Amino acid sequence: MLSRKRVNQFPIALVVLSCLSLLLLLSCSQPDKQSSEPTTEEAAQPETQQTVIKPAEEPKEPERQTFPDIDPANAIAVIQTAKGIIEFEFYASNAPIASKNFIKNANSANYRNEHFHDVQELFIQAGSKLANETIPIEKSDHPLVKGVVLLAKTPGETVSDGDEFFICKDAIELDEDYTVLGKVITGLEILDNIAKYDKIVDITIRERDGE
Repeated sequence: MLSRKRVNQFPIALVVLSCLSLLLLLSCSQPDKQSSEPTTEEAAQPETQQTVIKPAEEPKEPERQTFPDIDPANAIAVIQTAKGIIEFEFYASNAPIASKNFIKNANSANYRNEHFHDVQELFIQAGSKLANETIPIEKSDHPLVKGVVLLAKTPGETVSDGDEFFICKDAIELDEDYTVLGKVITGLEILDNIAKYDKIVDITIRERDGE
């Protein structure tokens, strides 16, 4: 009788152990499932937006008004310096080649941000690193007084430096022939205030006002 009773109890014990094992497996898998799912707070938080910073645009220079076909006889050169504005008119009939060449260099912005690299008691001188040419000397009888604008040249040469010019601060005498380009009509007093390496902001060309 005892042996039969034990045989009948074995299947029951096996069922009980299976149930306990299943419960144990379910209890172990539940934390893993919870840990893998985002919490309510995490789900509610919006994704962080990355701020994109664009580089600042460089300010554009104002457009320059140019007169490429202007008659030198009707043109005025405007020299914008750190000390003020100097304007001169061209001796177009006596120096037509030099006048047109200066207007070309000014319209091409070749004098922008240059400096007066030579300042003496009797004159101030400037030029362009962008232009490198020579042109014929155009002789004339204009007196070399304060405000007269001439093209520079290498001593002994028979041509002028196409971009180099100087302005008389007083009456001056020269041993060689030079091209007299024009004469200052505005800003004569500024000539005495120019110091070596003073900046030329720009040189532009405008039409002569109705005079």
